Amino acid sequence: MGRTRFKCTGDDLRRLRMSADKTTQQMADLVGIRRQTYEEYEKGIRKFSFEYFLEWSTYCGMDVNPITDYFMDLRTKMQDVKLWRESPSPAKKRKSQKGQED
Repeated sequence: MGRTRFKCTGDDLRRLRMSADKTTQQMADLVGIRRQTYEEYEKGIRKFSFEYFLEWSTYCGMDVNPITDYFMDLRTKMQDVKLWRESPSPAKKRKSQKGQED
């Protein structure tokens, strides 16, 4: 049986905030956004970043170490593995294309 894929919703964010007795203004201030923007995240009008999720979770007392430790472990295990195809930077690509036109 496959794993259930978790997606943090605005309702989850509201539950997290309320369980830690935080205000929407405190949550907004933590990541440097307007209170109205944060409230739009809770209402599901806007999507929020994973980085914000980690900040808010930590601020509200959630242990995010298992998540961050997992990724740090992957970095250590895979540091010798080439993860990205080599591709020229946009500037090198333009230069290369210009050279082909001449």
